[in-house]
Amino acid sequence: MSRRGNLDIILKNMDTSRATKILAKTLYKELINNGFSNKDIINFSKEMIDFMAAEMKKKATSEASSKKDRLLIG
Repeated sequence: MSRRGNLDIILKNMDTSRATKILAKTLYKELINNGFSNKDIINFSKEMIDFMAAEMKKKATSEASSKKDRLLIG
């Protein structure tokens, strides 16, 4: 089986809630071990949320525009 196939199996069977907790804990420890302060990590988290919000807004705008275009064509 290809690497992609193995990854697909892992992702389908993954408990995303548990994986998210593990990822957060691991990332936090890595940042602390590399000299980031708790304030730095809070700022990083804020930037992550801001980026996600912008991406979600961009996607929603794109989808709305696409629907509008279909209405004009159809």
